[in-house]
Amino acid sequence: MKRIGVGIVGLGTVGTGVVQLLAQLPQFSIEGVAVRSLDRQREVDLPRELLTDNPFSLLENPAVEILIEVAGGTDPAYRLAKEALLSGRDLVTANKELIARHGAELLAIAAGQGKTIAFEAAVGGGIPVISTLHWGLRANRISRVAGIVNGTTNYILTRMEKERLSFGEALAAAQAAGFAEADPSADVEGRDVAFKISILASLAFRATVDVEAVYRQGITSISDLDIDLAKEFGYRIKMIGLAQPTPDGRLDLRVHPMLIPLDHPLAGIDGVNNAILLRGDAVGEIMLTGPGAGRMPTASAVVGDLLNLADSIKAPPGPETSRALSILPVEETLNAYYIRVQTRDIPGVIGNLGTAFGTHGVSLHSVTQRGVASNGQATIILLTHLVQEAPVLAALAAIEKQPTTLAIGVVLRVLV
Repeated sequence: MKRIGVGIVGLGTVGTGVVQLLAQLPQFSIEGVAVRSLDRQREVDLPRELLTDNPFSLLENPAVEILIEVAGGTDPAYRLAKEALLSGRDLVTANKELIARHGAELLAIAAGQGKTIAFEAAVGGGIPVISTLHWGLRANRISRVAGIVNGTTNYILTRMEKERLSFGEALAAAQAAGFAEADPSADVEGRDVAFKISILASLAFRATVDVEAVYRQGITSISDLDIDLAKEFGYRIKMIGLAQPTPDGRLDLRVHPMLIPLDHPLAGIDGVNNAILLRGDAVGEIMLTGPGAGRMPTASAVVGDLLNLADSIKAPPGPETSRALSILPVEETLNAYYIRVQTRDIPGVIGNLGTAFGTHGVSLHSVTQRGVASNGQATIILLTHLVQEAPVLAALAAIEKQPTTLAIGVVLRVLV
């Protein structure tokens, strides 16, 4: 049996898992592995002659038929991916940033070369959401993609709720457990989710999207009080990536924490698990859930793509470049809102808030005041009915100018 030669770029957590799985598959031969440091101790035993610190040297080896890229980032991954495709190799990658930023261009190159880019592992770790969108739901017109696609933020919010930790304490716990990087900004500020939901939107709606235009709001301003109050109102707070087409042909694509009704399937997803909800016109709503990261779940998706290529099964194509969807400005999106305001505790405060919202056409569902602090401050929680974001922002701008307002603590959207 002819063995298929593969080159691997990256031997970190995922790359190690890929090597471990390939050891069980005799139809593949590892022809080279590119690493950052040749002298680092590793969990897998590879002949020294297979290792290189120059990933481009893998493309000089004619035995490498498929390149596996699991190093992350876009430099040198972008140049490497282009050269691999132009030199006649197929590409398997787990690199969400690469696909989100350069997927359309790379897929066009691949099509011109008769090659394939497979990227199941780029979103959802071991969850087969890419193949589900392309193969399983081909008969459907997708009307919504929404999900928890970042295990770090879900872990932090779960610990905050279950153990009444502050954001800082829950983040430290995530870092100690290896679920958050020393610099967690890509996770807690929503960049990771923006890459992933952009990829899913491109596939679901067969179009290219500009990841830089995706609205993002992180979770750093969420307090344990917000989590407690959300639960009292019948919600849990989750970091959500959302994509849905609008009637006028644009795309409502955004990333932010949302209040999820307790009886909604996404509300029950805890810890580092991920879940993606897909709504199709024929199938209705389905949800895929499972480990969204980790060595073996992600490696499983990478090697699954590799096996599909080896079996000559065409892997899912990426965004079609024939049309581009403009992203709906967040000010034009429709949401219900949870708003926490810190005020002076004097007569007329709640009336002033109600007047500001009423003046701008924002209907309030409920107003709740939390006790008065010893310094004469009060916390007021407002829930709105469904409304466009622009008038909410206008009302908040007016509230900020009221002399009784000390701070607008947090503004969260409600999943409806």
